[in-house]
Amino acid sequence: MKIAICACTFNRPDGLAQLLRSIRAIETRPDMDIRLIIVDNDDTPSAYGVFAVETRDYPFACRYVHETVPGIPAARNRVLDEVGSEGFAVFIDDDEVVSPRWVLELVQVAERTGATFVQGPVEMRVEDERDQWWLQTLFFLQRRFSDGEGRSESWTNNVLVDLKELNRLGCRFDEGLSFYGGEDTLFFQDIIRAGGRGAYAANAWVYEIQQTNRLTWRWAVSRQFRCGTTRAMTVLMRRPKAQSVVYCVVRGSGMVLVGLGWLASSILQGRRGFANGIAMLSRAAGVLSGLVGGRGRLEYMR
Repeated sequence: MKIAICACTFNRPDGLAQLLRSIRAIETRPDMDIRLIIVDNDDTPSAYGVFAVETRDYPFACRYVHETVPGIPAARNRVLDEVGSEGFAVFIDDDEVVSPRWVLELVQVAERTGATFVQGPVEMRVEDERDQWWLQTLFFLQRRFSDGEGRSESWTNNVLVDLKELNRLGCRFDEGLSFYGGEDTLFFQDIIRAGGRGAYAANAWVYEIQQTNRLTWRWAVSRQFRCGTTRAMTVLMRRPKAQSVVYCVVRGSGMVLVGLGWLASSILQGRRGFANGIAMLSRAAGVLSGLVGGRGRLEYMR
């Protein structure tokens, strides 16, 4: 069974080093042929030094690739070019670390369900315990699903893809979204539209540390706004215009009402209720902005 563990990286040496150290310790099965592929999307091969040091005496075959075309979709499509059409590709971000049974859990669900892609959960963590409250708000809370439950979309921060099935479906990351985000959401939605299936691996844990300099109101609001514009764009790019407008107006308006409700609850719930309200209103603003063509350019992978 061929399994390619893949990460795109951009000017994040410390995160990449921690990721590679955690992958070194994963549990495997005798029938697994695991290899590691790192795609560096910086102008220069800046990640090679970290890669060379951390993969010395590595338990798996390793490959470093320098993709000079800028933008997240180009880097992820380079991954698809490198992995071939047999076995599985497992995507992970360069600011995460993985649990020992991570790959085993993803593969077990893929074998049991026959899904085209299998999504795993991401647990957020903080550097400073005083920031823990952020993780209990809608800025960071993520939905959980039962093991093996079907999924209609995913992201590349923790997901396994069946390469044979992907090759049959012919899906790629849309490079029209190179600097706007949302290309991974659209990619997995396209897999579903093409007839593929998704599933959830509830025990395939990875962990992402939210650095203290990220935990600001400005950054958190911007993140939610971007999530909203991503939702609008993925609808507008694949559905009829009239249907897209109705979807975005209804969804955005519903989020505004929920956000106002959360703000009102801050009288009893304090800053958590206030944060939930701001998070929901920020996402609603993103949906409605995306509907009228507002797409904020991203600082790629920073």
